[in-house]
Parts: sequence; C-alpha cells; structure tokens
Amino acid sequence: MNLIKTAIINSVINILRNKVINILSLGIIAFTLLIFGIFNYLSLNIENFTQNFSKNIVAIFYFNEGVEKKLIDDLTERLDNNVLVESVIYFSENQSEIQFTREFPELKYILNEFKSSPFPSSIELKFKEKNKNTKITSLIEEVGKLSIVESKQVNLDWAEKITTLSRFITIAGIFLSSILIFISIFIIFNIIKINIYYRKEEISILRLVGATDWYIRIPFLIEGGILGFFGSIFASIILFTLLKLIPIYARSVIELSKGVLSFDFIPVSIFIKLIILGTSIGFFSSLFSIRKFLRN
Repeated sequence: MNLIKTAIINSVINILRNKVINILSLGIIAFTLLIFGIFNYLSLNIENFTQNFSKNIVAIFYFNEGVEKKLIDDLTERLDNNVLVESVIYFSENQSEIQFTREFPELKYILNEFKSSPFPSSIELKFKEKNKNTKITSLIEEVGKLSIVESKQVNLDWAEKITTLSRFITIAGIFLSSILIFISIFIIFNIIKINIYYRKEEISILRLVGATDWYIRIPFLIEGGILGFFGSIFASIILFTLLKLIPIYARSVIELSKGVLSFDFIPVSIFIKLIILGTSIGFFSSLFSIRKFLRN
C-alpha cells in the first residue's frame, strides 16, 4: 500500500516538474479522444435511429391518374385484412394537398400555380412490429407491381441508406481515431523516455540501494495512466459541453439532424469508453517505454 502511495506521489511530482510537455501531452490525448467520442456519439445515434426506423416501417403507394375508386377500395380492403398490416389509410388528391400544406406551409404558394391538386391519390400502410422485414419487403414489392400503382415510397429504403451511412461513419471514425491514438501512444512513449533519461541518476541510485525493477517502474506506469485518465476527463468535458451548446447556438444543425441525433440524452457509455481508452493509452504507452529503456 505504501509502495503504491509513494509511487502516485512521485508520479504527480514528476508530472508537475515537466508541466509544458505534459500539458501538451494531455491536449493531444484529449483531442484524440474527443474525435473518438464524436464519432462514437454519431454512430450510436444513427444506429438507434435506424433500429427505430426499421421497427416502424411505413409504405406509401401512389396511384395512377384516373384510377377507379373501386379498384383502390378493393386493394385497401385486401391489405387491411393482411396479417402483416397494422393499418391502411387512404388519401385523395385533395387530402394529399392539405397534408402537404400542413407539413410545408412555406411552400404553399407553389400550389397556386396549379388549377387542380398536383398530388396523386395514395394509400399509407403501417406494418406490425413483430413481423420480419423480409415478409414486409415481399408484400411491398407485390403491391408496387400492380398496374394501378404508379410509384411507391418506403422508409425501409431510407433505413438501409442510413445503415450504410452509419457503417461509413464507424469505419471513418475507427480509421481516424486509430491514427490519432497511435500518435498519442508515440508521444506518451517519448515523454516517458525523456523522463527516464531525466531521472537516470536517481534510477541508478535506487538500484544501488536495492530497489526492485517494479519499484522503479510503477511510478512511470502510474504517470502514463494519470496523463491518459485526465486527458480522457478533459475530452469528456469538452464533448459534453459541445453537445449541450449545439442546441443553443446551432439551430440549423438541430433542424438538419432532427429525429436522428438526440442532444437531450447523451449516453454515459461514451464517457466510460473515453476514460477506459484514455487510461489504457497512457498505461500501455508507459509500459512499452519502460520495457525498452529500463532493461538491465
């Protein structure tokens, strides 16, 4: 216990002794972990959004102009009795126009250029969550091929596109974070090496009086761990502050990311990952350094 206590005190003293280089190291670690945290936050939000999107599949089928109402009613009844379907809602041309003006009031003036509603009649299908996407996809394709159907719009397509985007963000985040983590490891590795050379005489004296290798090495390991830990704390504070300030000062970002990114809830798991990763970077960087430069 006394060994650990002494080692921690010596580590803190050594960090304070070389303030400039250690502050630089903390800054680089914090920046590295901040980038990792941002990508991790984006990936988690997009993944959650995609999962919720897939659970609430909605398909809209637009009918050809002049289709008999009876044909639409027959299709609506058939779909309403399908075990996969939760509900079927019919929208006439006028109802579609009204819905458009409600959702996009700023574009209402465009409709004045048309003598009649430019929107086709349509039906909106909502599916039961318990059903598999493959069965729903088959039904959507079957209805989409009907002669009375002009086109379809399915949010499942968007879910797949968003999933692809999520994978790209994850890969890009891993790639960029890996480079930055390597840089952080290299910097801490060299900082510890400098500290070893700086304390070369002290280490020699400790060996002469019978100090074990681990008695000499532990302060360096703790030093690296402290640098990584506080670097991750700074990164967590910056990330938390950014995510809280964005809703206040970046309204355009809120509008663009509406429904995808949640700024009200920030997963604690992100900060736990940052702390574990930061402390690990510092600890293992120190371990590699002392193994190379404190050999007998």
